[in-house]
Amino acid sequence: MTDTRSEAIVKLANSYTKAWTSHDGASVADHFAPDGQISINAGDPMIGPKAIADMTEGFYAAFPDMHLMCDDVRVSGNNALFVWTFYGHHSETKKFTKISGWEEWHVSDDLKIQSSRGWYDADDYAAQIAGDTN
Repeated sequence: MTDTRSEAIVKLANSYTKAWTSHDGASVADHFAPDGQISINAGDPMIGPKAIADMTEGFYAAFPDMHLMCDDVRVSGNNALFVWTFYGHHSETKKFTKISGWEEWHVSDDLKIQSSRGWYDADDYAAQIAGDTN
């Protein structure tokens, strides 16, 4: 793989970040291959554009002011580590929540995310939403 490929995957990560922050689930799903999938914290995979868009819409409903930041991208061939932080106010509790995590990507030859395994601290997430952050 060349530096050009690595640079293209970094651009993919930046575009993916902007899509999340745009609150447009279809735009996020467009970054995945047609049969692409994502799983979060070893949960069942969401496969295909509709399932991925629906998943993002769930986050937007929970955090109407959600913002995603790309903290780092590491690339090795067709694999990448996308490190992120998101923050926003929870729609029900109104608690400010800031969570960091990462996604392990396998990227197709045409620069689409074929698979993503995402990870974040679910206990910290729940505590922040509840306001139990002491």
